[in-house]
Amino acid sequence: MSEANAPRKYFEQAVRAPAVIAEPIAPANDRTWSTRLTWLALFAVPAAVLVTAAFLTPSASGHGTHTQLGLPPCGFLVLTGFPCPGCGLTTAFAHMIRGHFIGAAHANPFGVPLFLVTAATIPISFAGAVRAFPVIETLERFHVDKVAILLAVTAIFVWIIRITTLILA
Repeated sequence: MSEANAPRKYFEQAVRAPAVIAEPIAPANDRTWSTRLTWLALFAVPAAVLVTAAFLTPSASGHGTHTQLGLPPCGFLVLTGFPCPGCGLTTAFAHMIRGHFIGAAHANPFGVPLFLVTAATIPISFAGAVRAFPVIETLERFHVDKVAILLAVTAIFVWIIRITTLILA
């Protein structure tokens, strides 16, 4: 075979070679819509929580507001006589939506930062839906993992203080 025919030989072999099948890549529109739907879900849940809190009347006892939704009393509280970490959160949210910070802190001090994070989620997720921001990268930018850990530690710390106060009283 002459050197002049060498490029033709390699071209013919490349054409006959099996094609490499790559992973399908979703079209940009599909990714945009799935991103927007994710953001809309992240918008709808906290918005629904705050709208629900606006329609509830905070319980004077500092807990039990959730029974207005048809839910039973706290089983932990009924069985032990001590509040669970979530006791008073619905009441705290009902106070916070009305701007009653002291009433919210009295119901459950953890409810104040949890309410603020819930409220902050709404404009962030709305902007994410409108602009189709990448979900994971945006959540990482806001350090959502660290916020979640801080909230969890705060919830446990507040609960320990509440139980200790009840025991010592």
